[in-house]
Formats: sequence, C-alpha cells, structure tokens
Amino acid sequence: MKRNLMWLASFGLILLLTACGQSEPAKEKQAVTENAKPMAKEPACELTMGWDPWEPYMYLTPGNTVSGLDIEIIEAVATEAKCELKFVQNDWMNLLKQVQEGTVDLVAGASITEKRKSYALFSDSYREESFALYVRKGEADQFSGGIAGIISAGKRFGVTTDYLYGDEIAVYRDDPQYASQFISSAVGEANYYNLLSHNVDVIVEDPFVGAYNLKRKGIDDQIEKLPFALHTGEVHLMFSIKSVDFTVVERFNNAFKNIQKDGRYQAILKKYLL
Repeated sequence: MKRNLMWLASFGLILLLTACGQSEPAKEKQAVTENAKPMAKEPACELTMGWDPWEPYMYLTPGNTVSGLDIEIIEAVATEAKCELKFVQNDWMNLLKQVQEGTVDLVAGASITEKRKSYALFSDSYREESFALYVRKGEADQFSGGIAGIISAGKRFGVTTDYLYGDEIAVYRDDPQYASQFISSAVGEANYYNLLSHNVDVIVEDPFVGAYNLKRKGIDDQIEKLPFALHTGEVHLMFSIKSVDFTVVERFNNAFKNIQKDGRYQAILKKYLL
C-alpha cells in the first residue's frame, strides 16, 4: 500500500512539473500574440477617372476598352500606387464640372490655373505639352508672322472649348477685340470639319493628335501643319479636392517616379512615337 501511495505521489509530482514546464512558454506565446501589431496597410484606393476621346492619348478600342498614351501611363502609375481605376467618359467641360463636384476623382492632361486650384489638387508633371497650327493644304504661305501676324490678318482659329493653349493664344483669345476670331467646338474632332468646310482658317492641335487624326481620317492630303509650334509647358493629373485626399496625390507622384526609374514610362512613350 505504501508503495502504491509513493507511486501515486511520484506520478502526481511528474504531472505537476510537466504542467509547470509547459505553462511558461504558453504564457510567453500569449503575451507575444497580445503585443503583436497588425502590419500597416495602405488605405484602399478606388478612383473614378474621367476621360474624353483625344487620340492617341485617350480613345475607345474596338474591344470597348479605354486605351491610349495617357491611359497607359496612368494605369501603370495607378497599379504602382496600388489604386484601382474606373473610367467615365464625358466631354471636357462636363468633366471639369464633375471634378468640382467630386463625382469624378481625376482627369488627365490638365494645366494648372488659379481657378482650378480652388477645386483641384495637381500631381507632378507627367509629360510635356505643345501645340501646332494646321491649315488647308496649299494655303500655308498665307500664314506668316506667328500668332500675332495670323491674328492681324483676321484669320479665324478653330479651338476646343475650355482647352488651354498657352499664353501666346490666351492673350488674344481673352481679348474682346479678337475673341470673335476664335471658334470653339465641344470636341476637338469637329475642328477638322470646320477647317475643311472653311468655317475656320487654322486649327490649334497637339502635334501627335493632329498627325494621328489626319492619317486615321485619310485627310493628310488636305491639311498641312505650319512649320512652328506653341510650347505650353507641362501637363498634370488633376484630382478633385472634394473626393481625393492629398496623400493619394503623393502616392501617384511616388509611383510615377518609380515607373520612370525602371523604364516602364519610356517603354509606353516609345509605343506612340510617330
């Protein structure tokens, strides 16, 4: 009986020691679990981008998807910034209104103005912008003396409503004395029709867009480019103050620098060189 009691006592001691030996690691594991902090995650980023057809920068493919030079750049930046994009099509005037209202989060190809600063945030520049002048084939010798000479000759300019063409155009376009010489269209493609229909004498267009449209429309034998360009500076992404936090703009700026460093940006540009 004593042997049995001694055996039971020894067995109980072993169980006690074993339990004590396991309890400390368990406590340590519990403490580590309680003190562990979840990995920081960037806030969810889902943005609605407004766009209007402007080939080759933005257009709808036969497969009904949005593509183009600007679209590919911005998609690459958004992916790098871990943001998802949804596209909404409209004309430029309405897109500006939607940015003001916050129903559209961003648009591309924007120039910075004091008026726009009141309702928008701007990214760093993502490409340079310039404009060229196009006239009917065979009439180039009627246009001399630069913008001032063309204005003085009473020529009519075809422009797109609310597009900014730089100071050299704006100084005349905003002057009541010359405002009637600028015929505005809601969409840029209407300017080619107006030029060939003699509703305007010269149209102002991005040289890449102009070359692309002349070839696509088969009218490159009817319209020619004047041998000088208007350099208007840099273009940016424009974000709605009402719907986008400034930290999202910073994410886009950092992402753009990254795609420049690793060559993705240059590869996209190369695809669209004419």
